[in-house]
Amino acid sequence: MRADDVPTIARWNQDLEFTARLGTPGEAHTLEMRQEAYNRNSRMRPDSVEFAVVELNSARLVGFGGLFDISRALVATMFVGIGEASVRRRGYGTEASRLICEYGFFFGNLHSIKVEVHAYNDTARRLYERLGFKLVGRLRGANLLNNRRYDEIIMDLLRSELEPRHIAPFRGLESAG
Repeated sequence: MRADDVPTIARWNQDLEFTARLGTPGEAHTLEMRQEAYNRNSRMRPDSVEFAVVELNSARLVGFGGLFDISRALVATMFVGIGEASVRRRGYGTEASRLICEYGFFFGNLHSIKVEVHAYNDTARRLYERLGFKLVGRLRGANLLNNRRYDEIIMDLLRSELEPRHIAPFRGLESAG
């Protein structure tokens, strides 16, 4: 992420459909709030990592994602959001999720990655299922949207369950002495 990405991310966080799908229904962030979040999260930290999701052919920022709550047991929680409405449902979320998982497993040496999905977000749940995430539990009625309760679906993916596609060029590092 770069400092000049903050206004774009602030714009996305004023789209209430986006924030509801991201898991923060009803939140609308100001530019100042996003700047503060950027200042807090842009530094290297042992318990989290954040990435920009960039369209390769245009270098345009289209989303963000990362890992947080990285524990000493090498377990982390992943988040991904495609903020640019015009590119949603084109595979960016799937590709970003796969890349973040591969990064976490290969470079972070993680054992597992967890996601938490609101039950009304079928798109995200199906994406994670396609990547191999398995249901590990539900928090019944943990989310409230439009005066209706929805479950929080908890899924995880083990390192051994994801076939790497993008880290192949780095495999030589493991045998280098």
